Amino acid sequence: MRDLLLASWEAEPDQVRALLPPGLAPAPVDGRHLVTIAALRWRRGRLAGLPLPPFSQLNVRAYVRHGEETGVFFTALRVTPPGLGGALFGFPVRPARLRVRPHLVEAPGIGVRIAFERSGPAEPSDLGHHELGLFEAAGTRAFRIRRGEVSWERAEPTEPLRADPLLALGFGLERPPTLLYAEGATFEVELPPRRLRPAG
Repeated sequence: MRDLLLASWEAEPDQVRALLPPGLAPAPVDGRHLVTIAALRWRRGRLAGLPLPPFSQLNVRAYVRHGEETGVFFTALRVTPPGLGGALFGFPVRPARLRVRPHLVEAPGIGVRIAFERSGPAEPSDLGHHELGLFEAAGTRAFRIRRGEVSWERAEPTEPLRADPLLALGFGLERPPTLLYAEGATFEVELPPRRLRPAG
């Protein structure tokens, strides 16, 4: 995939907890509770050995604890039309107009615009390294992610950011976000997602 951007804002644990289904709890990342808007372009993807058409994705995520593992809980998944095939595997994908470029993420229909410039190598971080993904679709479902090496860079906004999906969830965006950018990355997703059994 190409042009992966993570824009993360600090959040209160109780705000994150309000988003989560039973069995999940807020988890800190690098010592802070965060909510993130992530965007990327999928290129050269394959499914069951067959090539996938290129598409762009934007997701809204929080970081959670499930059992002994920290993972990523997806509260929203938006894709350009070629990515809607993820619905066949139970992913709650919805269509959106997206532009994902090396200096801009824009989704005007849902109120996201993040213009940025790269500012050098990033310090090591747990962001972008979790291998457990979770989402809600007729119960809580989980999938595994096997990630390749990624060279992360710091990034800085070049204009005021717009992140309406987080405002709609009740998060204040007064503090500046942390932006991480990767020009390219690889990973494999284990399919299909499995349904988690209710706790107890």
